Amino acid sequence: MLRHLAIGLSFLLGVASASAQEWPQRPVRLVVPYPAGGGTDIVARVLAQKLGDALGQRFVVENKTGASGTIGAQTVARAEADGYTFLVATASEIALNQALYKDMGYDPATDLTPVTLLAWTPLVLAAHPSLDAADPAELVKLARSQPVNCSSPGIGSAHHLTVEYINKLHGTQLVHVPYRGAAPAVSDVVGGQVKLTISGMPPTVQFLQAGTLKAIAVTSKQRSSVFPSIAAMAETKGFEDFDFTNWFGLLARTGTAQAVLDKLVKAAVAALQDSQVREALKTQAAEAVGNTQAEFRDFIRVESAKYARIVELTGIRVK
Repeated sequence: MLRHLAIGLSFLLGVASASAQEWPQRPVRLVVPYPAGGGTDIVARVLAQKLGDALGQRFVVENKTGASGTIGAQTVARAEADGYTFLVATASEIALNQALYKDMGYDPATDLTPVTLLAWTPLVLAAHPSLDAADPAELVKLARSQPVNCSSPGIGSAHHLTVEYINKLHGTQLVHVPYRGAAPAVSDVVGGQVKLTISGMPPTVQFLQAGTLKAIAVTSKQRSSVFPSIAAMAETKGFEDFDFTNWFGLLARTGTAQAVLDKLVKAAVAALQDSQVREALKTQAAEAVGNTQAEFRDFIRVESAKYARIVELTGIRVK
């Protein structure tokens, strides 16, 4: 009896291994929790093209928007763990939202498995040219004297948290104006409906280059290598420890076969080392990464602890 069970188990494992080796046998979904045109979407589409070329199947970007990214993340967290649905996520869905929401409908620590960190970009405070502030010190002075509307991709995003953190540090009156994604949030500042935005760099690049937006500062600890002329917030007195970035990671439904994940990690890291991919990301002011599953898991742990501290400090809560 035991011998028959062992033979049966070996057969099943062999079938699973063979299936994983043959993966993918049909198109693969990359779920993006934000609208087309935003930074997450742009990174996902660059990756999808290269993965499709490398693995011989289409990688299809699917935008599932709403609820600060949780709807898209839920889609993957509730999907079959068959290797055909993955998530291209930001800090919000993986490291931040659990400190803001009582129930997200999924647990990023147990329902999703890190694959690799794809890229990162600074957040940027960018303004309509008519805003009477050109650097962080001038913005603080202005926003202490009067309310200044500031758009972001949504409530509970890292962008939103950054706005509230500035208010907490400096007593400013930056009024958060949430949008459903980065593209419309930036577009309304270009059009003058809102005077200030906080965004990942990708949706702002063309407008910064054209002069229809002016950069106040990037929010990372150091200047962007792509836009070295834009000052970092940390260069301004009172912001010395300021460090917020927008990162993009690839995650799988927990339970996905390790052989599939190994194959995907290898293909994704190779794609991110490709000079054309790196150049494409660079045009969007995003820096390619590509690391191991263990390294990405450790990175998420550090980011989660950071955001939990800042959520507690700012007192932000989302029902």
